[in-house]
Amino acid sequence: MKSIISFYLRFTGKEYSTLHKLLSMVPGFIVFLVISPFVIFLLSSYLSQMIPLTCPRPFEYVIMAISLIIAVSLMNWALFELWTKGKGTPAPITPTSRLVTSGPYMWCRNPIELGTNIYFLALGIFFDSLVTGILCMFFGLVLGTAYIKIVEEKEMLVRFGKSYDTYLHSVPFMSFPFFFKMKPGKSNK
Repeated sequence: MKSIISFYLRFTGKEYSTLHKLLSMVPGFIVFLVISPFVIFLLSSYLSQMIPLTCPRPFEYVIMAISLIIAVSLMNWALFELWTKGKGTPAPITPTSRLVTSGPYMWCRNPIELGTNIYFLALGIFFDSLVTGILCMFFGLVLGTAYIKIVEEKEMLVRFGKSYDTYLHSVPFMSFPFFFKMKPGKSNK
């Protein structure tokens, strides 16, 4: 993992043009919003056949619509904060030059990951069922959490040092602020 972190660190401390930042996000969109959901969906759809649980389709569509609205809103808000406050993107090849702790990052260290998993829920429901959606969200959460814990958090500690360490220990990994009674920037332990 040190080689991946070292590779990512080569891109820090640079200013990137708007076009460069936009183009750097294309592979991430393809991988994380198209390819990985497709693979996760295939696995989840197969496994959901073994779970004898069904819901009325109109109910599933309501859950899907709400999930999609929350996911897209959360991901866009987080991306906006990274772009404007951090002067970068979520793509490791055009990283932020500043630690972003505003917007959704006040309540959640990984709002894009949270939004992505809610998006996986919506896609699973749309293309199959609520059970498939829940499985998609679960597998996305497992894979995303593994990457964040193994690579991203270590890279952020190297880039931002003590300020990230403080942030790491004061803001929850993933949470919805309206589900928990907590103040921005305070850990919900």
